Amino acid sequence: MDSPDMRRPAGITIIGVLASVAGIIYILQGIRILGFVVFGPGQAWSNVSATGWGTLIMGIVWLAVGGAFMSLKPWAWVFGVIAVGLSLIAAFWGKINGWQFGDLLVAMIVRLVILFYLNSEKVKAAFGLND
Repeated sequence: MDSPDMRRPAGITIIGVLASVAGIIYILQGIRILGFVVFGPGQAWSNVSATGWGTLIMGIVWLAVGGAFMSLKPWAWVFGVIAVGLSLIAAFWGKINGWQFGDLLVAMIVRLVILFYLNSEKVKAAFGLND
């Protein structure tokens, strides 16, 4: 039987690495925000504290998702499809809130390419998702 590295599509490796990097960045940002609460003028459990904890938790989630993509966990595929769908909605709301059409077009194209890629037969087969 093939090892996971041998059957993992290159695009999934890229998505997994990017998700892991995003997780690390979110974790560092959350720690930085919480540092201002601990050492600065912010009050514990204030909006700054909630933002710090929320950012830290999102970092842990994205780090887990990156690892799940790398190990081809089926829930990572589901998470990826949901995340792309939500980001498509967010991009649309960005247009309503003043994004330029070019920005919206680029954002939508990138997200749609990822969505189509995740739904390709090769990628779904790698995650063990059979129709």
